Amino acid sequence: MSDEPYVPEASFSSLVLMLSSSAWVTLGKIADPVSGEVQKDLRSAKLSIDTLIMLREKTSGRLDEDEKKLLNVMINDLQANYAETVLNPEGDAGAAEQTGKDTADTEKQEAQKNPKQDTENSEEV
Repeated sequence: MSDEPYVPEASFSSLVLMLSSSAWVTLGKIADPVSGEVQKDLRSAKLSIDTLIMLREKTSGRLDEDEKKLLNVMINDLQANYAETVLNPEGDAGAAEQTGKDTADTEKQEAQKNPKQDTENSEEV
């Protein structure tokens, strides 16, 4: 077994998760994995969210159901958290960190799953 970190294979789902993770970090919801610090950069967060929206528009009709659901859920969660952060900049740091941690855990689990795996129990947004 290698000591090197797990790196998922390149896929559409991996790209969505990478952009989503970047947005969560720049929203100040989770710590930067390199520095360990929690900082907000709303312009960068908006860019990541807008990039995900652009991907949804450019890939419309060409995604499988799992990819479509993942993209829609990530966009909706990020948009809601962006709006909450803009409207309540002080926020509840403890709740924000827990929300970010839960989302990061979910993203990590998704990245480790086969992108084609069935997600019958997921609701489409």
